[in-house]
Amino acid sequence: MIPSEMEPLQVYNILSAAVQPRPIAFVSTVGSDGIANLAPFSFFMLGGSNPPSLMISPTLNRNLSEKDTLANIRETGEFVVNTVHREMVDGMNRTSAALPRNEDEWEVSGFNRLPSSIVSPSRVAESLVSLECKLFQVVDHGQFAGSARYIIGEIVAIHIQSQAFANGAIISENLRLVSRMGGPDYLDTATLDYFQLPRP
Repeated sequence: MIPSEMEPLQVYNILSAAVQPRPIAFVSTVGSDGIANLAPFSFFMLGGSNPPSLMISPTLNRNLSEKDTLANIRETGEFVVNTVHREMVDGMNRTSAALPRNEDEWEVSGFNRLPSSIVSPSRVAESLVSLECKLFQVVDHGQFAGSARYIIGEIVAIHIQSQAFANGAIISENLRLVSRMGGPDYLDTATLDYFQLPRP
């Protein structure tokens, strides 16, 4: 199969099912208007460690508009990537709804805010690890629905809750991270249970 000859939704379904498990970046931002945003992204990976960096990719919406997360990062150059564990999945899933730009997803999430050390967006109190980031570059790839907008961020501060950290290292099994699989399927990495989260 050649992607250029396939329907975009079919390409998405194949790729998102083939490349798994994918960690979830639960991204908090604030726009220049002061309105906060909280949204999950599974198109997410680490970059380097010196300087420490990561990448998330909010794709273009069906109407070719950019997601609020990307718009906020373009405006302010700041964001926080928060981890997600099993007890957080319902609140995380609620923030994936397509809310109007002037609505604050924190209100529907049920999560608590903690102040960040360097950047303006709050971090999620329930997350076991939060990575404060400054924008390094946005790489636009394509001009169609589903086209990538690669956000490369430099990590400027790391917050780790005590239950996930010992002897100078993160204890992987204590993170209990949730990963995105294909379609509505998710994996609890602590128990290896598969479960489904229909989008709101």
